[in-house]
Amino acid sequence: MMDVTHEDHLLTIDARNTIRQGHHPRQEIVSLIKDAPGGTVCEVHVPHRTGPLIAALEDLGMNVAVAQLEPGHFRLRVLKF
Repeated sequence: MMDVTHEDHLLTIDARNTIRQGHHPRQEIVSLIKDAPGGTVCEVHVPHRTGPLIAALEDLGMNVAVAQLEPGHFRLRVLKF
């Protein structure tokens, strides 16, 4: 189960445990971001650099900023227009 919070203009999705358990929640993450209102900053926390998720977000026309916060913890950040 992903941990999802949406406060003001920040949507945070923590998919680290879900991915570590062998699930691939790319479609769920993309749907959450697509459903977010314009002007929302979307942060996705994952355990590794997730090329297919980054590609899916870029296919929607979004620029994805990737940062490694610590070993086993990456953050993808996009601004929903």
